Amino acid sequence: MAGYRGEKSLVFHLSMLPDEKYYIFHGIRLLYQGYYFQIDYLILCSAFALVLEVKNISGELKFEKDFNQTTCKKNGNEERIKNPVLQAKLQAKKLKGWLKEHNCTAIPIHYLVVNSNEKTTITSSSGNEQITRHICNSEDLIDKIDQIANFNKEEKLDSKEMKRIKRLLLAKHTPENPDILKQFNLSPLELLSGVKCPICSYVPINLHYGTWCCPKCKLKSKTAHIPTINDYFLLVKPSITNAELRELLQIGSTSIASKFLTSMNLPFTGTYRNRVYHHPPKNQK
Repeated sequence: MAGYRGEKSLVFHLSMLPDEKYYIFHGIRLLYQGYYFQIDYLILCSAFALVLEVKNISGELKFEKDFNQTTCKKNGNEERIKNPVLQAKLQAKKLKGWLKEHNCTAIPIHYLVVNSNEKTTITSSSGNEQITRHICNSEDLIDKIDQIANFNKEEKLDSKEMKRIKRLLLAKHTPENPDILKQFNLSPLELLSGVKCPICSYVPINLHYGTWCCPKCKLKSKTAHIPTINDYFLLVKPSITNAELRELLQIGSTSIASKFLTSMNLPFTGTYRNRVYHHPPKNQK
């Protein structure tokens, strides 16, 4: 959540960049040499590309020249963490290789670590300019981008190539879709079935003549089953049958289960008893 809030806080600063000059990509995830890499923010213009690694770490960050080590001190405890500048440098290197792999025009690729936490202090050992020049606070980001632009005035990409790279990045972007149950060593059988009350979280609430009724807080709802179905799509699998829905919601009626699925306007394959309902595409409202 800290990382998410850090990336979100940059939206305000990046909104000051002129749209006619810069393309901004958030969370682009690309496949390169058999492995995926993800860039927090990628800024592209006709003269250069800029990789942003966003950090929202609280406490005191210290960059040491020896061994390129980074430590974080918080509440009196100090521990070594991954050097975010080396992370950003590696992302930029992978992006350069990826663009070459896709026959894109070569451009300078810069990288920055952006600290989005206003309460964080950053210190560095002497003679460590090679690292510290790639670090800035979020309020200094636009100035840093302007400095990079002043040193990269030669346009490497025409508008046609810019648009081609933009389309290519968006087409090759592969959002991460982890198997949550496997990640936490759980089986679907360990998940609680039944519909949860959206007010008091009691499980399971009862279905009475098409209305969900909570025996604890007395809530009545016509749509309390929808979050349960959406959770199933995210946690178990992206498809569900009538029989699986009845087991999930703890209901016995085939017709009511069919009515629930139909009312959600879910895409489906098959007919009648063989019908399978699918999780809608992400861009579908």
